[in-house]
Amino acid sequence: MVFCNPPDCRHQIVELLQKRCRSTIENAPSQQMEMSMLLQTVPKQENYTQNRAGELYPKQSSSQCGIITELSGIFAHLATMVTQQGKLAIRIDGNMDESLVDVEGACSALLQHLARITSNRWLMIKIFAVIILFLIVFLFFVA
Repeated sequence: MVFCNPPDCRHQIVELLQKRCRSTIENAPSQQMEMSMLLQTVPKQENYTQNRAGELYPKQSSSQCGIITELSGIFAHLATMVTQQGKLAIRIDGNMDESLVDVEGACSALLQHLARITSNRWLMIKIFAVIILFLIVFLFFVA
């Protein structure tokens, strides 16, 4: 079945009827009745096709407009989400840079403290002397 625009269908039906009229030279009562019936059905079919086309096109355009507005809303929401995620990524990057600086500072502070402790030999000698002194006092006076 071939669908066509209502003005095209009308022209096709009219051409078909004109060909039939030309081909039939004699006007028999049955042929006249057939012609009158066909001529009566042409406006009905034309009205029907025009009504159907009128019903379909607004529904399509309104449903398409609804879909388009819905899609535009989705894309707007997506755009706001992308900008929020971009701001969040920038904040995370800044926090990572700050924490990297803090960790490097803590590492250098620990290394300085370790260097102070290991280089302080006099402290180690004093601690060792105190331990030996307590050991001698415990062995001679308590035992």
